[in-house]
Amino acid sequence: MTVVRRYAPLFAVLAVVAAVVAGGPAPVRAAAPDVAGVEVQGVGTATGTPDVLHVTVGVEAGAGTVGDALSAANDAAGKVLDALRKAGVSDGDVQTRNVHLYPRYDGDGRDITGYTAGQDLAVTLRHLDTAGATISTAVAAGGDAARLQGVAYEIDDDAALRSKARELAYADARARAEQYAKLTGRELGDVVLVREQVTPAGPEPLAADSTMATASAVPISRGTTDVTVAVEVRWSLK
Repeated sequence: MTVVRRYAPLFAVLAVVAAVVAGGPAPVRAAAPDVAGVEVQGVGTATGTPDVLHVTVGVEAGAGTVGDALSAANDAAGKVLDALRKAGVSDGDVQTRNVHLYPRYDGDGRDITGYTAGQDLAVTLRHLDTAGATISTAVAAGGDAARLQGVAYEIDDDAALRSKARELAYADARARAEQYAKLTGRELGDVVLVREQVTPAGPEPLAADSTMATASAVPISRGTTDVTVAVEVRWSLK
């Protein structure tokens, strides 16, 4: 039994050699990859007009006790919410975030002198013609406790822009590939690889702070927003 195990691998090798010499089937090998190809990157950008505005309205109030600080902040937040509802903003477009409460200390940083409480309201405004007036009304309702922390435009549904950008990116990639094929004296064959990277139409920030809230509407301009697609495409060459 020991002799058989020792020479079994040798017998297997001899069997394969004998099969090849006798005209039997040779061992299977992986085919060499097709190296005749060209891979390029194309970029396409589509521009659209934002249709929603995101704004964060915060409130913050200080008092000597925790209860008084929370009560003042909650009262201010309630007034802001009421103003938003009266302006036609649905409850589904308002989200409470960053609720906070922390102590205030004296100059030495050891003794507590009071407390500060607050929260943020993330608001989506869909009626852009009146968005400036809505922002001013909401901040005014919060009084001295109100904070306007950020304004950003966005395209709510950028699917159409993304599709257009994808077409432009592919056309750009094909034009580049055709030039390379011509330079090498070849022609483009089939597409063997497509890989894309999308830069979505994210919020476009607009600098804002509480000083923007006056008796008149906050002056804002929606501008435009871009969606960019970068695509890598590989063609075979023939």
